[in-house]
Amino acid sequence: MTKNEARKIIENRKREMGERLIILGHHYQSDEVIAYADYVGDSLELARKASRVEKADHIVFCGVYFMAESAAILAPGKTVHIPERTAGCPLADMAEPEDVEKAWRVIKRTAKSVIPVTYVNSSARIKAFCGKNGGIVCTSGNAEKIFAWAFDRAEKIFFMPDMNLGRNTANKMGIPEDHVVVWDPAKQQGGVSEQFLAEARVVLWRGWCPVHWPQFTSDDVRSLREKYPGIAVIVHPEADPGTVEEAGMSGSTARILDVVKGMPPGGRLAIGTETNMVRRAARENPSLEIVPLREAYCEDMAKITLQKLAHTLLHLEDGACRVTVEPDVAGDALSALERMLRV
Repeated sequence: MTKNEARKIIENRKREMGERLIILGHHYQSDEVIAYADYVGDSLELARKASRVEKADHIVFCGVYFMAESAAILAPGKTVHIPERTAGCPLADMAEPEDVEKAWRVIKRTAKSVIPVTYVNSSARIKAFCGKNGGIVCTSGNAEKIFAWAFDRAEKIFFMPDMNLGRNTANKMGIPEDHVVVWDPAKQQGGVSEQFLAEARVVLWRGWCPVHWPQFTSDDVRSLREKYPGIAVIVHPEADPGTVEEAGMSGSTARILDVVKGMPPGGRLAIGTETNMVRRAARENPSLEIVPLREAYCEDMAKITLQKLAHTLLHLEDGACRVTVEPDVAGDALSALERMLRV
């Protein structure tokens, strides 16, 4: 199937399905896929949209698998599809449920009260673990608010799977560095003594997003400022704390785009996140000079193509690309997601 053939199929199917179909597109998708999305957003925006879908019978999620899982959990009466099942997330894969359960048993022994918090970039089973244990989901846009919610209910947070987002959030809340520890599932007892676990207010899972770490560094920020004197820099909080500090600004995808919208004509901004989004922001804001901090692409997002979207739309009824979540997992995961949406 050529791209032109795929475009015709997509356009025809969208006309035929009308309000019975919604296509959701994450900001990291290519322009040619985003062109057919009914709604474009980051994880939080698209999760909220999925939870509020009324008329559509079919939701096609142009993103990675954990996002489609979340949509299926939040919209149980709808049929959710993903154009490529192998579009996964290396960060989400770093937290295996069995390893998380093992860590949880140890961490619970060291605290009077502890709440598990998972970044939305995690599997349905990890979200279900949090839901089952009184925990909650967060995104990069609401992590600080979710941490505050958790600290209102417990003395300690067990945060997974992105250690950089967790540490950056703890830093913003003024939690001392010696009260934050990293649990490494590859090491005996996470590589942390029980004394340090007992003293910690935040226990971080050792995981990271390969798009944002170690891709972006404080050296990148310094080098770019030498090339563009006076330029503003903003990075995603999945970058390491040193890079966040050097940049001076950080935020979720939605926050980054808000910064772009608030810039006066002639403003200059370097953005440290997935390059498709950065290039699109530059094209949509010709009065600004917007450049990537460095080139960084999500290989899994790139697995969603026009041809695969077209194939999905041709097979909505037979469920060839349908995403389902086991009912018991979905129920517990929904509890964690709904807590987030209420905060």
